[in-house]
Amino acid sequence: MINFLANKDYWYIQFNNEYVIVQFMIDIASLVLAGFQDSIVSAFGPSLGWLIGHLLLLFFTFTIIWTVKNRNHIASESGWGYPNLMDISVIILLTLSQYFVYVNLLDFPSTASWGLAFFWTMTLRWHVLVLE
Repeated sequence: MINFLANKDYWYIQFNNEYVIVQFMIDIASLVLAGFQDSIVSAFGPSLGWLIGHLLLLFFTFTIIWTVKNRNHIASESGWGYPNLMDISVIILLTLSQYFVYVNLLDFPSTASWGLAFFWTMTLRWHVLVLE
């Protein structure tokens, strides 16, 4: 009989009443989800929190892959045309890039950075659409 027990740092594998400790536990969820992963771990414990965080990452990865594979169907059946989807993509990309500049380079608080990034993205969009 083989039993597995995992926490944030180790995998414990029990085989015939002997434990094998594997110490190369990879915690990708903490790198990607950052503080949210810490909240998950504190809510569910180290083993289940690790599993839930990595399942969330797997779900998001598969969702992105599914979206990219079905982008033509999504574009043709959603009622939005290519210009609308490109406009949304550019807004998201500009907002994210400005957010990272404000937070990482200028050390602004997170909430203020989201507000500033969205405001200046919409201002730039208005200038391009109205003043072009």
